[in-house]
Amino acid sequence: MHLNTVDPPDGGWGWFCVLGGFIINMLTFGQLKCYGLLLVELVEEYDTSAALIEWVNGVAYFLTFGLSPITSIFVRKYGHRRVVIVGGAISGIGMSLSYFSTNVAMLFITYGIIFGTGGGLASIPGFSITTVYFKNHISLASGCVICGAGVGALVFPYLMQYLLDEYTTSVTFLITGGITFNIIVAGALMRPLTPQVKRNPAPTQCNDDALSERTKLNSSSNSQPKYDAIAVRSSESPQTERVSTKKQHEYVSDKNCDVESTTDEKERLCENSITRNQSKYFYLRDPVYILYVLAVMFFAFSYITVFLMLPAKVLEDNESGEAVMVSLTSLVEICCRIAWAAVWDCRFFCRQDVRQTAMFISFVGAGVLMSLSVLVHTYTILLVWSLLMGSLMGVLWSLVVPVLVDIVGAAAMGDAFAFVMLGEAVIFLVGPLITGSLLDYSGTVAASFLFTGGCLFAAAIVTAAMKYKTILLPTRDIG
Repeated sequence: MHLNTVDPPDGGWGWFCVLGGFIINMLTFGQLKCYGLLLVELVEEYDTSAALIEWVNGVAYFLTFGLSPITSIFVRKYGHRRVVIVGGAISGIGMSLSYFSTNVAMLFITYGIIFGTGGGLASIPGFSITTVYFKNHISLASGCVICGAGVGALVFPYLMQYLLDEYTTSVTFLITGGITFNIIVAGALMRPLTPQVKRNPAPTQCNDDALSERTKLNSSSNSQPKYDAIAVRSSESPQTERVSTKKQHEYVSDKNCDVESTTDEKERLCENSITRNQSKYFYLRDPVYILYVLAVMFFAFSYITVFLMLPAKVLEDNESGEAVMVSLTSLVEICCRIAWAAVWDCRFFCRQDVRQTAMFISFVGAGVLMSLSVLVHTYTILLVWSLLMGSLMGVLWSLVVPVLVDIVGAAAMGDAFAFVMLGEAVIFLVGPLITGSLLDYSGTVAASFLFTGGCLFAAAIVTAAMKYKTILLPTRDIG
């Protein structure tokens, strides 16, 4: 008796799992993105530098993304639901304990470490659950999950500003901590699929090819042998026929494993075959995957720069309106994420070469648009610029998961995406320091935007190399 792998149902309860992932992203990344609203208040309250206050958020970002490889191990061992529930509890506790913070050191522990750790435990299962329930509509499902971060960036700034106007920063932490506990509810929605039980009298199972070959040989024991060489030898003499029949029952040759007569040898050879073909981290040796991670890291740097520097760009050229600008950019990004996620599931657009080409074109377009930002100085033109940039960001985010699945396969997507998030964690830790230093050195956001445009062009070049490698290696083993 053995457990069969359950095929993704492509819907059903999976949409509730998508809702849970959406809530996780909204509550985790929404609060991380609007942390800047607390900057001035915390600097005055703790009488410290802005760099230290920003570093608190950087630590939380780093742990949220950097713990993803460890989280993927917990998910394999304990399941999506348990890991998300534990992560939600830790996040809520960390945010709520920030109510008692009286200095930046305590805030590092409560918000930076505890809240960031909880976010790291909850975020990966929210992404990888889509591969459990979806196959044909995985792009749409993952797009809906990812757009939760955009909704959080749209809603939480207004909520945070209201709480700061009505209460103190401490009470704001306490209320948002209570809201964060809803991640536990989101985790409860992630019901695991039950594997089907199938009885099999065979003590050892290698793979479908070996099983089908064995069945053919067993069924042909009283008829003409399947192997031409055996048939020729059996027609020569009765003795040779007995030998060939014995060999026929004792030995099965397959492209993946050679199964001999003894059970121990069968198990040993089958385990070696599985180890060769299903290496856990096979994608770390795949140059296409490495190039993909590098491209996503360049994109992550550009993405965080847009939302960090756009308010400064508005204030540099105008007196106000930064909140509306950021909110509209987030709204356009959300709409494009959902719309394009559905497009990538269509028959023509679900091809790997089409998706990688679309990613390359989007990177080039975003790089050109980012470079042209230095020529924009009026609010109306800047609004159009931000809407176009938001749409391109939405297209690129909708491609992140589908392109990854094309490279490593759906089965390995969870672990592979964990390493992608680890790379993003490094960017989110050092990215604000780079753009902030450029802003301090030049006194304008133009230097930061030009540097970001260069990163987008670099991402386009890496994507082109990734596509070239994919053409050269069309038969890559994806486990």
